[in-house]
Amino acid sequence: MTVTTLWPSQIRSTAAMVVALAFWAGGFLAPASAQSVLKDHDTYQPIDITAERLEMQQKQGRAIFTGAVQVLQGKLTLRSNTITVFYDRSDADGDPSISRLDAQGQFQLLSDSEILTGDWGVYDVDRQLITVGGAVTFKQGTSELTGSRLEFDLVSGLAKLDGENTATEDGRVRGTFSVPKKPNTN
Repeated sequence: MTVTTLWPSQIRSTAAMVVALAFWAGGFLAPASAQSVLKDHDTYQPIDITAERLEMQQKQGRAIFTGAVQVLQGKLTLRSNTITVFYDRSDADGDPSISRLDAQGQFQLLSDSEILTGDWGVYDVDRQLITVGGAVTFKQGTSELTGSRLEFDLVSGLAKLDGENTATEDGRVRGTFSVPKKPNTN
């Protein structure tokens, strides 16, 4: 099943990814050309959703997409097993006003400059915030951050990553960063 071009009439700037360091989103870890495209993501763009199945729950203001779900908005792509879209129809035109997208199972956020994965994700359109949880991995180029919960403010570009307390982890965030080679100055 394919549902295309949902025009959320009252989308305020959205939120997109979560990372432990604001430096990362600002390009601290990579060359300027690899800076995050999510910081100034235009959340007023239409949202295109494709899935194998759609269940509409109009009284509750929900649409549940299941099976290889993909959400496209500008340069932002979300993928998951299931995505629940929360909306209301208070718009005078009758267009749905999307407030949030909740993703469960094999969550991925992809952009031109990064890949974010986790067990679940929430795209809070109203707050312009993306939160990812579970086994979170954030990759930009050859650099990588891991933790248990990532929050990314699409307006400011501020990213926060929390560590994980498990039997194998010590509750700390982990990062592997590429270091650019300096040109030979001889």
